[in-house]
Amino acid sequence: MGMRFFIVVVLFGLLSFLVQAKPILILHTNDLHGFVENSVYDPSQGGYARLKTLIEQERNKANERGISTLTLDGGDFLEGSLFYMANRVKSIFGMMDTMNYDAVAVGNHDWLMGTAELSHLLSDVDFSFVLVAANMEADRNRFPGLKKLKSHRMMEIDGHQIAILGLTTDENNFKWVFDQGHIADPIKIANKWGKKLKAAGAKTVIALTHLGFSKDQELVSKTTDLDLVVGGHSHTLIDRPYFVRNKNGRQVAIVQAGEHAKYLGKLLVDIAEDGSVKVLEREVVPVTSSIDEDPIMHNLIAEARSQVNNIYGEHYLKTVVGETEINLINSSGMMTVWNKIIADSFKESIHADIGVHSPNLTGVDIPKGMITREQIMTTYPRFFSLDDRWGWHIYHVEMYGLVAKMLMEYYLKGGESVILSGVKFRVEVNKKGKKKIKDITIGGEPIRLFKKYSVAFPEGVIKGGLGMIGILIDLIHSVNRSEITVWDALEAKVKRLGTIREDYLQDNLALPSGTAVSKSKTMAETTDAIFIP
Repeated sequence: MGMRFFIVVVLFGLLSFLVQAKPILILHTNDLHGFVENSVYDPSQGGYARLKTLIEQERNKANERGISTLTLDGGDFLEGSLFYMANRVKSIFGMMDTMNYDAVAVGNHDWLMGTAELSHLLSDVDFSFVLVAANMEADRNRFPGLKKLKSHRMMEIDGHQIAILGLTTDENNFKWVFDQGHIADPIKIANKWGKKLKAAGAKTVIALTHLGFSKDQELVSKTTDLDLVVGGHSHTLIDRPYFVRNKNGRQVAIVQAGEHAKYLGKLLVDIAEDGSVKVLEREVVPVTSSIDEDPIMHNLIAEARSQVNNIYGEHYLKTVVGETEINLINSSGMMTVWNKIIADSFKESIHADIGVHSPNLTGVDIPKGMITREQIMTTYPRFFSLDDRWGWHIYHVEMYGLVAKMLMEYYLKGGESVILSGVKFRVEVNKKGKKKIKDITIGGEPIRLFKKYSVAFPEGVIKGGLGMIGILIDLIHSVNRSEITVWDALEAKVKRLGTIREDYLQDNLALPSGTAVSKSKTMAETTDAIFIP
């Protein structure tokens, strides 16, 4: 009798646990970048109309199982394609609304237009999802549109109080654009808000971040109150949850779902009594042409495409300006043919001695084949204002050789990815690993410290994107905006080349035998000006 009673009690307890333990399905995307039609390389991949269908399918399947869903995006949903310009970004917000996100992080490409422009933009759009960025600080009275940015969203799901805390990147080469506000250290803010949200009744805190995979790992390791990280920024496809121990030694999962709506992240979780998140299932589902397009989203995309064509001209966008035999890769971690072409195009566009290119500021790659104007524009999709629809301009800067050398030495210290055109040098590394620039030549001649040189910068760099420019501005002889845009420079260069081939680097770097261009901080000797942290 006693043993039977004991078994019944155990079974009842187990049954009660199973009944009470309702899992939650988290659906998530990141770094959509306005690629609403399809992915860059393959028309059968991506597309918001397919993504919308897939999200609804997963929600319906979860609902049939009695499982609640939470839909999140890790930021960078605005800038990246020309659809950014459609109806002054209202089209993009409308599409995001149609997918019924619960919370969306603010990525750097969502605020790269600057504080005032962001405020104006947000004042002019309506949306139902919650934009979260706890570490973005600005005067909300001066910039009322920023009142739409929230630190977090508190939600009750199946009796659990869940807080979704937004965090955006504070990288120097981006945050300067938020010029009339401040982007605080995300780790400090996470520690502050994590404790605050738990004290306010949150059982679980989900960090919805736009920091990048490596920074997400650091975030977890230096905090105590985060229970899950759903990330973005690095475009990392994480098909299995990546676990990092927090300051208390507890394992916390990190997930991310690639880029450009090519995948939908699925995470089935259980919330423990202490609020910690247990991962039950993980899947990243490809968004492919096998998925039917949602008709409402399809119509929104068609309308937005019509608006883009009206702004620039359909024929203008589809015009072929060249051809490439290789994929043209934008990379901040290595020298590529396309990076070198961009740097050269800036220099040549205004007949400067030096061209400066930061790969961090570029957009998507261009697949091999014919190159259209729209692809040129999308590979460098940068705007400071929706009223300036032709993107960034090339700036003509005059500086003494001494200042140019100081700039190179700053880049050599690391922190920024920079490629210079027209400059060659040698890097000497001593036994202590300290690097020093030697034998600088500009235009094939040894640098003269008190000679004036002309330097071509893209607008974002001259306005502060790479930091040192602002420090040296008083030492610079003159700064003038040319009428030539980045797009003009790139198109002209592609037309001159006709067909882009792999041997462009060989012909234009002229690296000597045994010389390496290294990705590491202990950069080997090289004769071309490339600075890669």
